[in-house]
Amino acid sequence: MLAALTAAGGGYYHLTEGGRKPFDPQATLNSVLKLVSAGKSEAAHPPSPGEIKESPAWDGLIKVEDGQAKTLGVETVKVEAQIQPLKLELTGRTAYDPNSLNKVRPRFDTLVEKVHAEPGQQIHKGDPLVDLNSVDLAAAKNDLQAKYVQWQRDLRVLKLHEKLALEGAVAQQTFIDDQNAENKSRLDYATARDKLRILAVPDADVDPLIQKLGDLPATGAALGTIADKARMTLRSRVDGIVIQREVVPGNFYDENDVLMVIAPLDHLWVLANVYEVDQAKVAVGQKLEIRFPFLQQTTQGTVEYVSSEVSRETRAVQIRASITNLGGKLKSDMLVKVALQIPPLKGQTVIPRQALVVINGNEYVFVKKNTSDSGTTGLFERRKVSVAQENSDFVVIATGLEAGETVATSGSLVLAQLYEDLRMVDTGMPVE
Repeated sequence: MLAALTAAGGGYYHLTEGGRKPFDPQATLNSVLKLVSAGKSEAAHPPSPGEIKESPAWDGLIKVEDGQAKTLGVETVKVEAQIQPLKLELTGRTAYDPNSLNKVRPRFDTLVEKVHAEPGQQIHKGDPLVDLNSVDLAAAKNDLQAKYVQWQRDLRVLKLHEKLALEGAVAQQTFIDDQNAENKSRLDYATARDKLRILAVPDADVDPLIQKLGDLPATGAALGTIADKARMTLRSRVDGIVIQREVVPGNFYDENDVLMVIAPLDHLWVLANVYEVDQAKVAVGQKLEIRFPFLQQTTQGTVEYVSSEVSRETRAVQIRASITNLGGKLKSDMLVKVALQIPPLKGQTVIPRQALVVINGNEYVFVKKNTSDSGTTGLFERRKVSVAQENSDFVVIATGLEAGETVATSGSLVLAQLYEDLRMVDTGMPVE
């Protein structure tokens, strides 16, 4: 090898007559490659002065002749159009869906006598949560009974006068007044019952209040006591888990106080951060692959929301998806890895990772010019490209290449070094 390089150096001196004539760098490179591939140990004889011809300026192409490709380790591959979506790797976390959180509040001023649920406890619909004792509740139940009794009285009078009106024993005006009185008292009773529903009193607690208020005069047992009417057990309206509990037995609360919060177990939100440089790639409806690294579990999702602002803390745009929580194994604030699938764009191409060469922060490939030749012999042009995404085994090219072109893969670094050497010899300037 040393002898070959020595011979090449001597050839360079004689070809240029000591540097007084133009030098063809590609011709010198070919001479070196021929000597190396043939394994010669003796220097080649320099041409005689009569054989020296003036060569044109270097055209920026690297010529690889027969037999040299194997020596340089150059291999080529066809450029393919992008057909698979890109995967943008993101980090995120799970969260409870705030739209499904059940915040348990009293609907009236009340004393809490007992608390049945603890933080982290799994709750089913209908399970008792807290026992309440409220004078306002007793007053609302008393009002219901009074309105019911009045309605029943007006209804009996109306039915009685209806028969008498048909017989002419009651004036028509009296019968009309009875109809109006029954309608009003029935409306008052319905309003009183609706008020109890608004106060979250279940029908199972309301029906016994009026069941024994019949035609006969009601006894004290039928009317009930104030102490009984003041008590109510607040029950869960949903299945879930208690994620927050503020209520303490023996304290007074009103309708503005949140006693506890119950989160559903059927689904969760996934929140992920997309940095500003990638925000243009994200849109509602794109598919997500969501991985739970500590559970070794993977699920699929869809982008449902893209934030309209960049977070001041993370300098990222937040996206959101919903996932089902099968078996209730997933919790809020779990770490997730998200792979956002970005649909392929027209004009983007895919090449092997080995084909890309990075020089001074710029990306290049070596494109074979004579594409009709399927081998590696030919002229290679260094071309600047822009990268859409770079992975471990392939690179997606945004601009600079077209599908069907041929690029060097293995040996691209060797071509880059040859290009640098030839440019230095030709111009005396380093590669930009």
